[in-house]
Amino acid sequence: MRRISRVLPLLIASAALFAAACGAVSGSSSTATPTTVPPTPTPETPDLTVFRGFIYPVKGGCLPDSDKLMPNAPREYRGGVHEGIDFYNYDNCTKIGKGTAIVAAKDGVVTRADHDYHALTQAELSAAEKRISEGQANDPDILDLFRGRQVWIDHGKGIVTRYAHTSDVAANIRVGDTVKQGDVIAFVGDSGTPESITNPGTEEHPHFELRTGDTFLGKGLPPAEVRAIYEQLFTPLSTP
Repeated sequence: MRRISRVLPLLIASAALFAAACGAVSGSSSTATPTTVPPTPTPETPDLTVFRGFIYPVKGGCLPDSDKLMPNAPREYRGGVHEGIDFYNYDNCTKIGKGTAIVAAKDGVVTRADHDYHALTQAELSAAEKRISEGQANDPDILDLFRGRQVWIDHGKGIVTRYAHTSDVAANIRVGDTVKQGDVIAFVGDSGTPESITNPGTEEHPHFELRTGDTFLGKGLPPAEVRAIYEQLFTPLSTP
């Protein structure tokens, strides 16, 4: 774990992103019509503790060794970059497979829970691929389509976490519910991935995003700096 003195400048840079952001997270979906609650306003003086004290979305998990599974990694299939962390069974500290429980990374309020999701279809995939070829790879609805069935949690201060590619949402999780850190909110699947159609069962993993304002944590930073920020993110608040 890198020392906090090395990480604080990176956190300050990321905090500046969400301090300047509009304080609202939006996204459209071709597979669900969620009811969302706007995140709480970002304070004028960023509280750097918002970037600490999170837990991994799978119990016993850790950051993957490969930077290809981290934010900013290229995603050739849609002509864009990765906006979160992928937790795969082959590159993690715990076993991860279809049905593995996904937990809330921190206390918060549920703003999206895709109970009514329908699986990605070949027609939807073909239409998305056509739009990607036309330069629309980063349109919000395209990104949302490929995230599949999701749960979003608002943690306040402009911070929202997204849990994607789930196979199912926990039955007791509803929009507006308050959840505690470690509560089971969903289960691992491959929803939204092209492989869910072309090669089912090969891309079962949770995708975790942390949104700060209207962007993702670590956007545009080099891999080493991104990794340092996320190592700090999953550091307990009690650690000096």
